[in-house]
Amino acid sequence: MVRTHAGEAERQIGELRRLASSSHGFAPQVSGWSVGMHIQHCALAMSGILSSLLGCEGPPPERSPNLVGRGVLMTGRIPRGAAQAPAVALPKRDVGQAELIEELVRCERLLSSAPEMAENAWFRHFGLGVLRRDQALRFLAVHNDHHLRIIRDILAA
Repeated sequence: MVRTHAGEAERQIGELRRLASSSHGFAPQVSGWSVGMHIQHCALAMSGILSSLLGCEGPPPERSPNLVGRGVLMTGRIPRGAAQAPAVALPKRDVGQAELIEELVRCERLLSSAPEMAENAWFRHFGLGVLRRDQALRFLAVHNDHHLRIIRDILAA
């Protein structure tokens, strides 16, 4: 599973890199964030989650994803407007293409370590609960896909 989810996230990073050239795209009827802000948010989320998994010590807590977390992982969808990003994953309004590419390269480096992560590594998501390594990697792919759909809608508006 780790390779499948990591491979999907890797493909998505490539797409986010290509879209970085449209970072100033903005359609307020679709989102209050620009394309670049969505890309940076994805990068911040990925680097935070992957860094947590890599630095995880000890067995995961007994708690598993909560009901919402299980639903997101099962359906592969995050409803729009259903959650607010935590402060650590809030993007800057004036983020530029070069900075986005740099952040995505960092995500690629972190993601390349996924196969070496401990199987019992875990991450505590603020809204979904405790996600073990494979669940956290699946969430990354679902989360990136959610924001890629919004980006495509912004660019189509």
